[in-house]
Amino acid sequence: MATPNFVNITNVGLDDIHTTLTSGTTGTQVALDDSDLRTASYTHPEFNDGGLNTTAGTEIAIGQFRGASDIQVSAGSFSGTTPFSAWGTTSQIGLNAEASCRMRWTLQTANSRVKCYMYSGGTQTGWVERTRYINYVNCEGNSVDFQCRCDDDSEIINAGAGSTISGTFNSWISMTNGVNVDWYWATSSDSSNLVGSIENTEFTTFSFRVRFTVGGDYLYFPTSTTSVDSTGKPIDLSTLHGGGSGGGIEPF
Repeated sequence: MATPNFVNITNVGLDDIHTTLTSGTTGTQVALDDSDLRTASYTHPEFNDGGLNTTAGTEIAIGQFRGASDIQVSAGSFSGTTPFSAWGTTSQIGLNAEASCRMRWTLQTANSRVKCYMYSGGTQTGWVERTRYINYVNCEGNSVDFQCRCDDDSEIINAGAGSTISGTFNSWISMTNGVNVDWYWATSSDSSNLVGSIENTEFTTFSFRVRFTVGGDYLYFPTSTTSVDSTGKPIDLSTLHGGGSGGGIEPF
């Protein structure tokens, strides 16, 4: 992977644009209408106002070059199949019934990706597992920070025998290569606590972004307005103690 260079975000100037995007010599003559600037391919979508007009003599603004890079930078997108459709919703009825779901993200810099491992289910039906990947391109350099987030409003409706919600929620988490970031929801029932339930008041959403520090400011891929999976997933786990015993074993 290559290390990108970016045009400043706030104190942007023609000389900065010239030297960053075209390898021009600092202090030499340059104009926004120059063809090599007009055709700059990697302007940042948060600032380029829909893209540069490549026709000479047409309107162009210096602000459209804020955060532009000399090579293409992409942090992928959150897949609509992550989590998978059955994730987060299950009802389990049986002796010592358990229900749970987990989302585990792991940064894998050697593969230029984030691994998303997830499972959902319970003791009576078993657990279903899936793995998805978020790939990124040219997200290198000393000032890069890979971040993930889970926004969640889950609440334990009935305590059950061992209901728990664990993980860091509603804030960005900086990821370290090879270190797992886990979000976990689980509830269970037994003869002392017949019913267990975890539900959310709003859908749970997951996000991933890459944050670069550029001239003291932050530059995000995807942009600060598109990094969040706005669809979200419900959390609805319930258990009822009774009936036959189950045979499912939670993956870990």
